[in-house]
Amino acid sequence: LAQFPPDAAAIAHKLKGSARAVGAMRVAAAAADLETAFQNGADPANALAALDDTVGEARAAIDAILRRS
Repeated sequence: LAQFPPDAAAIAHKLKGSARAVGAMRVAAAAADLETAFQNGADPANALAALDDTVGEARAAIDAILRRS
């Protein structure tokens, strides 16, 4: 956990709330999992990878919508 900032759980929490606010519920769920990993002192690697994948999916969906506009 040393390579992460001390406020990593708070950052994940903010991302969770922001994602919920824009309707990106899968991103919010992945951010919640990352927040939990940090809070529990667990290895966040899997949760971070899942968040990265989920954000990528959200970006692809947004790009597809913008291309149709």
